[in-house]
Amino acid sequence: MENDIIFNRNFQKISQSGYVYKDIRKQASIMEQFFGIPKFNILGPIEMEITLRGKETKWVVTGAFSRLFNDVEIELIQPESGESIHQEFLEQGREGLHHIRYDVEDLPAVLEKFEEESIGVLQEGRIVGLKYAYMDTESLLGIIIEFSAVKKGRKRR
Repeated sequence: MENDIIFNRNFQKISQSGYVYKDIRKQASIMEQFFGIPKFNILGPIEMEITLRGKETKWVVTGAFSRLFNDVEIELIQPESGESIHQEFLEQGREGLHHIRYDVEDLPAVLEKFEEESIGVLQEGRIVGLKYAYMDTESLLGIIIEFSAVKKGRKRR
């Protein structure tokens, strides 16, 4: 990463902040009261097929979604079973802010650019037909960055 800026102006707007908790229903209630945000929509448990560090696997997750801070989506994640970076986070004794997400139109190009800088993909998959990838940025930035593909000219809401 000598003179090449890989995190350019295309990534200025955070579209989501993602949190991992053992009990997202409890946390959703706390956040609704604390921030005065709309009631969380809770989905799941859902079984998902993912690629975790290059290995195909499945995990079961419950998620909750709301909005805050200039239309930034708030995602709460509760791993139920299986392997995932979210389960690893809990196993490390951690809860709370896990990642931030940016929506991009050309996900393969973004992943290629990060790979050129030796920043690999931790976990990737599809949800509602859209591809996403969590990048191995925690040791570099202190947080995981997620990229989610969106169709040209559209931002995911």
